[in-house]
Formats: sequence, structure tokens, C-alpha cells
Amino acid sequence: MALIITTLVFVAIFVVIVVLRMVYPGDKAATATESLRVSTEKRVTAPDVVPPDTGDTGKPLAANPPEQENMAVLRADISAKPEQPIANQNCQTLLQALQSHPARDQFQDWYQQELSADLHDSYYQRLSMEELLQQAQAADIHAMRMLAEKYFRYARFQRYDQPVEQQQQAVLDRSALAQARYWAEQTALHGYGGAFMLLAGMYFVELEDFNRRLISAQQQQALAEQINDTELMIRAYLSLSIEVMPQLHDLLYPVRHHLQQSPLPAEDRALFDDIFQNLFQEWQYKRALLGLAPELEFFMPAEVESYIQLENELHKCNSQLAD
Repeated sequence: MALIITTLVFVAIFVVIVVLRMVYPGDKAATATESLRVSTEKRVTAPDVVPPDTGDTGKPLAANPPEQENMAVLRADISAKPEQPIANQNCQTLLQALQSHPARDQFQDWYQQELSADLHDSYYQRLSMEELLQQAQAADIHAMRMLAEKYFRYARFQRYDQPVEQQQQAVLDRSALAQARYWAEQTALHGYGGAFMLLAGMYFVELEDFNRRLISAQQQQALAEQINDTELMIRAYLSLSIEVMPQLHDLLYPVRHHLQQSPLPAEDRALFDDIFQNLFQEWQYKRALLGLAPELEFFMPAEVESYIQLENELHKCNSQLAD
């Protein structure tokens, strides 16, 4: 089986998930009266449900009730390679054009409004878990996002607030992780596109937890199926993001590129297809219950599209240098 897919394939995919935190600044803090626009979709009231308090993380879209690591453009390494001076010069020219692009600030503003999940130092950061839950059940998407983030923190660090040193605990709290997934899925269902990368990141953290427990051959055999399923769930959520956000096709080029460059082994293809189809069908069903179309809608100015296309040209150029 593909137990050791993790080493190469998902390290590359995880880079796609986390690199944007180093590339783009965080959100402008949201206040009690300020509503950051997440998408052009209408908002609907969240079902009055509380996520199950269970240690079973399950498959959130397929099994659970309707329920940092952003999506974005990957900047590749632009370090010079003496044997490829022409290609490197082309990359440098693209980088300079990107840095002086007239829509650079406009793109960052658009990204913060539409896709950034950073709500640190915001009004929502100061709310209690009970207050966040109350607002989340009233269809406040930012409260949902903060609940997902706080539960994710607790799963990893056993604390809701931001730790000074992000040193993950030896044991992953799977009950808190289930809650985090539930609320991350809710944000996606209500129009927040960045939730897909957050969900993929949650499965990646679970994968790391499995790998920490691989001490003996007996444990490897016992965890092999769970590890393989978790790897496929990461890929499924990344693939789902591409399927349901066609307007972000260019923005998601780094995700598409990494998936294309890391094809599945033949023995996993049928299993992945089943997982993805179930995920997509559940997504369609739950969006329909909310009276929404399967695809998320975004408004992207032409100037922002131009900036993203140039960013992708730089990414392609640097990918060629790395080959």
C-alpha cells in the first residue's frame, strides 16, 4: 500500500497550505460592527445544532451533522542556479514585475476580505466559547471561523488562546479536533473558501500524530489503513476546493500543480474516487439544504486576476528551475 506516500507527496501539499502565512499579511482586525466580506453569496441562518462532543473524528461531511494554513498563491524559491542563467533572469524579471504590479495592494486587500482566516487581535478573539457558539448559530461566519481555530488550537496545544511557543502536545485531542472540523465545514458551507485548506491542514496534523506513533512494525500495521485514509482525505479536500470554487481556478494553480505532480498509486485510485465522490455529494446535499448552489461565488476584479496570472507565471518559472 501507499503508507509512505506521506514523505514526499503530502509534505509538498502541506507547503501549499501553510506558505501563504509567510507571504501575505493577516486580516485587518474585525470589530463588532465591521463585517468582512467573505463572498458574494447571501447568508443563511445556521441550523441550531451543537457539534457532537466525541473523540471520533470521522469523515465530517459524510458522517457528522451539518457542520493557519490558508489557501493562496505559492511563491517558489527564486535562488539562482548558475547552470540556468536565462531561466533565472526570466524569473527575476517576473518577480520585479510582480513587485511593481499596480494591483498588488488591491490583491492583498481582496485576499484578506475573501480568503484570509486570520482573526487574531479581533473582536471575535476576545469572545468566550459560549459567546462564539451563540453568534455562530446566528450565522456569523467569523464566529464559526474563530470556533474552528480555537478548537484546532486546543486539539494541538490543549489551550484555546494562542500559545507563545507553538509546541504541539504529545497527544492530539481528537474530540477537540472533531469540533474544529465541524465548524470549519460550517464556514465552508456558508461561503468561506479558505476553510478547505484549513480542513486539509487538520487532516495533515492528524497524519503527523499517526506518524509519531509509528514506533514498532506492529503499530505500523495497525495504523496503516487509518494513515492511508487520512492521506486521501487531505487530497479530497484540496480537490473539493478546486471543484466548488471555479472562479478561483487561477488562484488555486499551486494546489492543482502539486496534485498533478503527485499522482496516486493505482491501488489507491478507486478508494480515492469513492472518498471524493461521497464528499462532493454530501457537500451538494448540505448546500442544497441551505438553499445554496454547489459552487461558491466570488467577485474578482480584472486587476486582481491579472496579478494572480503573473504570480502563476513566476511560480511556473521557479518550478522549472527546481526541476
